[in-house]
Amino acid sequence: MEFLYKIFEQILIFLNGITGNFGLAIIGLTILIKLALLPLTLKQDKSMKKMKQLQPILDQYKEKYGHDKNLLNQKTMELYKEKSVNPAGGCLPLLFQLPILWALFGVLRVERGIVPAEGFLWMNLLQPDPYYILPVLNGIIAFVQQKLTGTDNNPQMKQMMYIFPVMMVFISYKMPAGLQIYWLTSSLAGVLQQYFIMKKGD
Repeated sequence: MEFLYKIFEQILIFLNGITGNFGLAIIGLTILIKLALLPLTLKQDKSMKKMKQLQPILDQYKEKYGHDKNLLNQKTMELYKEKSVNPAGGCLPLLFQLPILWALFGVLRVERGIVPAEGFLWMNLLQPDPYYILPVLNGIIAFVQQKLTGTDNNPQMKQMMYIFPVMMVFISYKMPAGLQIYWLTSSLAGVLQQYFIMKKGD
């Protein structure tokens, strides 16, 4: 993590020299991170699109082989292999996002003294959003992302579509505003990317 700390600190200092504000520097850093992870996130979104296309066949399998779990799993894995779909393919970008999120959280700590307690719009970058606007926006974006995956026909996933955004608000409302800016910028970029892949094709 210390390695990532130093990289992010240097990039933030460089971008702050260009923009004159650490809030804008965080947005710039977010865009650079999204570009670096673009190949993985494209793979994730394409995997989700393929899974969505296979859902009607999987539903038929559940009706036909639901009485035999082993046979159902066998047929499902055969279908994944035939269609070259990796059901875990969508998880890899998330695994890469976690250390990045923790590293940014570390960089934005007051003790490190890299990011000053300066204002950006209505916020102090090192303090939570006093009006909870960013956490609510993060929850709304999370809902839109869930909606774009097309989970309406799956009762369990539809329930998660409403629970997950609430969890996002609860998790993020005490985070420093600088970290919430990263999260919101990253989510907005993800929604745009997901829209063009899921709705417009490859």
